Amino acid sequence: MGIEVDFRRVFESAPAALLVVDPDLRIVAASDAYLQATGTDRAMIMGRLIFDAFPDDPADPDADGVDNLRASLNRVRDNRVVDVMAIQKYPIVVPGRTDFETRYWAPMNSPVESPDGELLWIVHRAEDVTAYVQGQEDTLHAVLDSLDTAVVGCDSDGRAVLSNHIARDLFGLPPDAGPVDLWGQRFSHVAFSDPDGNAIAPDDLPVELLLRGEPVENMLVVAKGDRVAPRTLRVQGKPISDGGRLAAVLAVHEITRAQRAEQFKECGRQVAELLARADPADSLIKAATGLIGERLGWSAAEFWSVDQVGRVLRRSASWTAPEHQLPRELPDRLGKGIGIPGRAWKSNEPVWVADLDTDPAAAQQSRHWAPLRSALAVAIPSGALVLGVLVCYSDDPETPDDMRTTALTGLAAYLGEFLERRRADQFAAELEATRDEYIALVGHDLRTPLTLVQSYAEMMRDDPDMSAADRDDMLEVVHRRSGDLQVLIEKLLDVAGTRNGHITLQPRLVNLADLARAAAEQAERTSSRVTIDVNSPARVMINGDPGRLRNVVDELLHNALTWAPAGTVVGITAHADDHTAVLAVTNVGTRIPADEHARIFDLFYRTENTLHRGIPGNGLGLTLARAIVEQHGGTITVSEPEEATTTFIVRLPVT
Repeated sequence: MGIEVDFRRVFESAPAALLVVDPDLRIVAASDAYLQATGTDRAMIMGRLIFDAFPDDPADPDADGVDNLRASLNRVRDNRVVDVMAIQKYPIVVPGRTDFETRYWAPMNSPVESPDGELLWIVHRAEDVTAYVQGQEDTLHAVLDSLDTAVVGCDSDGRAVLSNHIARDLFGLPPDAGPVDLWGQRFSHVAFSDPDGNAIAPDDLPVELLLRGEPVENMLVVAKGDRVAPRTLRVQGKPISDGGRLAAVLAVHEITRAQRAEQFKECGRQVAELLARADPADSLIKAATGLIGERLGWSAAEFWSVDQVGRVLRRSASWTAPEHQLPRELPDRLGKGIGIPGRAWKSNEPVWVADLDTDPAAAQQSRHWAPLRSALAVAIPSGALVLGVLVCYSDDPETPDDMRTTALTGLAAYLGEFLERRRADQFAAELEATRDEYIALVGHDLRTPLTLVQSYAEMMRDDPDMSAADRDDMLEVVHRRSGDLQVLIEKLLDVAGTRNGHITLQPRLVNLADLARAAAEQAERTSSRVTIDVNSPARVMINGDPGRLRNVVDELLHNALTWAPAGTVVGITAHADDHTAVLAVTNVGTRIPADEHARIFDLFYRTENTLHRGIPGNGLGLTLARAIVEQHGGTITVSEPEEATTTFIVRLPVT
């Protein structure tokens, strides 16, 4: 006997996830496996359009599951063929909740016809392959995340559908980034350029090139944002045309540190080459400051020299990149520990300032730093002594960076070695010149009077019948010449003792202005050819040895009166600030030749003009003046040869 089969029951119990829709795409039957896979029941879905029962996620504007399923069902309905779909991302509503859960399906649709060929139903089979797809993606993500290169895969609309953790960190990408136009919004604050600074048009960026089917090979891109430091990226990528989910894959290496290392190396070579020139030290330091700022990509740079007299920092060189400037109210002098340079001087350590607007030391210099945002200051060393401070500023927020700190500290060492080398060269040249001048002095200034004294003494000894008048004349010459020798020897001993610190000063509070006026009054009594004009406040108080300082003023006045033409004015000025007292003696007339300028304070040195004009002297006066000033902790300099007047400037510490 035959057995009647309940085909509905067989269909509903089938192990496959099956759904039946009529030609109008309304649901007429569903297997238990389908209801379980989709988290629904028959009462919820029967009689409804399939797309109403299973809509796209409204929170996903790019969802295409409904469109793809409709296209497949229409092909089955129109052509009466079986249609196998590619794996689809088609979210479903989570039971008991209102949000959607991402699922992946392998769908197939087939027609059911009547004997006369009429379309009765369409059977939709949907196999849930979510675990397989996610397992495949997890494996791929694990492989990508193990790489030390940023990798991004894009679909045909430019969506970042694949990325590893380095890429997400580098670009700040969420798990699902937006399409290209949204990427443009994401990076609207970023300027892209090539390494030479030429802007890269949006259509020529790597993602756009790949989506147009153009491969990208070792493309260098510099990305500079409003709130990030510039980054140099090397990009490689290939378009993919197999019709799959990926349309392009690009790999990005950040080579910022490598680029900076090469910049530092090249900058160090150029600075060393610059400082090897024989140009004046001030001009070379200024050029080196600009070179460091420009080559290393800073917005501004300064060189502050330590004034050993006033014990303050003085800004002696500055550089700014085009379209940048330092705050106008920045002071030109800073005390130890004050401001960014002062902190570096005091600590003798690199000083990073990540935010100029909030840093207390920066506020001691200026309250308005914009557009500058950060700074790095390093001391210029000479052993434990600090000769100056190099400060570099950036218009980007900078994170303290060991590489940049090390590089700038190394460049600062170049500057310190240069300054020490120049000082050593000066001492060596002075020592050599002193040796030659000493030989000349012994050969003339000492031998001549000694010879005369010896000759006259022998004549008086050999001629006992010499007249009293002749004997008195000879004794007068011997006395005078021996006195000259005594003065010369005492001056030599004075210079040597003062330079070596063997002569003790007797410091007390002294008014430098009074010393200048007293010296001027005495000089005017002995010289009526010129006028001496003293310009000074009533009090310029310092601690010093008044007798020794008077020697300095007298020597400078004597020197000025010697060279000032008749009828001219010799000027003396004295003034002081919180740190330094300055005395200047000025005259017009014969200038110091440029080739003799550097030796004017050397021991025994006398200029060619002095020798030609037969002006008496022994080249010890200015040397002694310098020794006295230096023993007071000060400096003495002379104006440059090309200036209209000759000015000797003495700088002394106020305390």
